[in-house]
Amino acid sequence: MQCQISDPSQLVLLERYNDGVAVLTVNNPPLNLFTLAMTRAFDWRLREIAVDPGIRAVVLTGSGTKAFGAGSDIKEFKEMFESGQVIDRKLRYENEVFTRLEDLPQPTVAAIRGVALGGGLELALCCDLRVAGQSSRLGLPEVKLGVFPGSGGLVRLPKIIGETRAKELMYLGEPISAEQALTWGLLNKVVPDEDVLGTAMSLAAELAKRPAVAIRVMKKGIREARVLGREAAIEATYPLSETVFASNDIKEGVAAFFAKRPPEFKHS
Repeated sequence: MQCQISDPSQLVLLERYNDGVAVLTVNNPPLNLFTLAMTRAFDWRLREIAVDPGIRAVVLTGSGTKAFGAGSDIKEFKEMFESGQVIDRKLRYENEVFTRLEDLPQPTVAAIRGVALGGGLELALCCDLRVAGQSSRLGLPEVKLGVFPGSGGLVRLPKIIGETRAKELMYLGEPISAEQALTWGLLNKVVPDEDVLGTAMSLAAELAKRPAVAIRVMKKGIREARVLGREAAIEATYPLSETVFASNDIKEGVAAFFAKRPPEFKHS
């Protein structure tokens, strides 16, 4: 794959590859802590990705191998807390941006190298799929500071791994191993540490080959099903089906099936 780096900001890097994959890197090593400036840069990159038709799958990772993300910069958090600005300056905006990641039309894969703690894990929860290294540890330790996962973890984690396990992870605040996270359904794959990014990129490349219209409507339908009742969620799939049936990809998919050849999707 050939790579072209898009004028990266200092905090969040965006690399586009010629197979439709983009790699988004949180670049605040060694722990890739989230600051207000980082959130702004991340927001800008997400808006850029959302409107780029050349990007059909996204890999999210952290700079270096020590941490995917170790949460918030505690010094900055302390300053906001002491000035009574945590909710308005940090949490509201951070939740808005994390939700923007979750709502990207493209499928997303988190490539977790090192630890994913606090806001770092909350960020990974916004991705569709998650790949981690064998030595990775994941957790939400906020309770040890007397707070809770306020950037969406409280809402998203129980939906991914169930309430009982989510309560254990959040109430105790102790990190778990990658293998345990895989068993709990928090991860899709656990691979040798040195293979994390390559595995995530290969997975994203496969996703980018799938018909983009179908991927988008499935992602939207799954998201809507979380907030709608069963009947309303099923009803909401019909407009999504209309979108798929009007696409060129379904015509190519059916034609390729009967011709017994691989489909050549145009993602339209």
